[in-house]
Amino acid sequence: MTTIDNLLLNIVNHNAPTIEEQIAPRDSRVLRSLASTLSSHLFITENQAGLILKILRENSRKLKNFTEEIDHALTSPEWSKSFRKIEQIRKLYIHKNEDHESTIRIEFTFSSEIRKILSLLDKKLDDLVQGAPGKNYSADLTEKNIVTLVDALTPYNFEIDETIKTHYLTIKSWSETDIQNQFLITNIEHKNFQKAITEDLGLSTTIDQNIINDRSIRYQYRTDAVKNPGETLVEYLANRNKTKVWVDKTQHTPTEIISSLQELHRLPLLVVFDNLVNDKYNTNLDALIEALDANNIFDKIGIYFRLPNDEIGLKFNKKIKERQYNYNLMDDTRVAVVQGGKLPKFFLKSAWTPMSVIAFNTKMGLRHGKTSVYANCCDLIIEWAEKEVMFDNRLTIK
Repeated sequence: MTTIDNLLLNIVNHNAPTIEEQIAPRDSRVLRSLASTLSSHLFITENQAGLILKILRENSRKLKNFTEEIDHALTSPEWSKSFRKIEQIRKLYIHKNEDHESTIRIEFTFSSEIRKILSLLDKKLDDLVQGAPGKNYSADLTEKNIVTLVDALTPYNFEIDETIKTHYLTIKSWSETDIQNQFLITNIEHKNFQKAITEDLGLSTTIDQNIINDRSIRYQYRTDAVKNPGETLVEYLANRNKTKVWVDKTQHTPTEIISSLQELHRLPLLVVFDNLVNDKYNTNLDALIEALDANNIFDKIGIYFRLPNDEIGLKFNKKIKERQYNYNLMDDTRVAVVQGGKLPKFFLKSAWTPMSVIAFNTKMGLRHGKTSVYANCCDLIIEWAEKEVMFDNRLTIK
């Protein structure tokens, strides 16, 4: 009896008429593709064999030159070789990435169903990244990621690393209320916490509810008071639940923003200018000058870049010289100004760090690059623009 694979090769190699002239295009493409696999050093899988039988059965009457042979072969299908076995890999384990950081690795033999599950989980997971197309992914090694992935992948017979299992059971044993209560400001007695707050604000600072709420992200504590956005810009900034904030420039000026920052004791300040649109440099500088003057900030200001000596650049550079905005980056620098994506190297060697960041009209300045990475050390990053374009996860203040 002719084997099914030899019969298929005879069918696809027959030219009068061709297989394309007799059956549907999709079926003919599938059979030609599988015939090509049969002709290579590989052989087909059991699932592929089933697909061949299905197509031949459905098209037996259309393949008139082979109808009788097909019917006969289908009564007791035989193959010339054993089917190719596909190793089924489904693993969840801890893996060192190229930066030698521990991540969660999800490794599996191609499965559209598992890919769909991971796609649906993407918004729930921290930094889910695809590796080899459709075969492995990695995610940050966090408590949330561990619980989310174990819960989602366990029903699909994943082999889960013992370390991850231990972490999972530990996390699930925690009481959410008990954990949250540990971080209530009224329950934190560690002297280093008290010391950090005192060094930040000083002994003479009057600490109101806005300041308490504002520092909760910086020092990772909770308060009993429900955060209320309030009516003023100060209250909006203080009650944010994310580090990144968009402030609508049509509703609030830089003068208001810097005034609010002073009320929250949020200086020193890093200001980031857009480096993509040249005609905004002088507009942004004028707005910054007006805001600093209105808030009585006249000294210890450094703008750490200059423009080419064209019409725009000459005007910009002259203003910096006249205003003496050339203070070296020192521990007591009050305002530092840089271009988006072009952080001077001396920032990395200095002990100076900003308490807040404002991006002026920037499109990409704090989305990527060195300036973005540097600014992420700050727990209050403000985008001042007409439209929110810079951040993926931000609080909107109009």
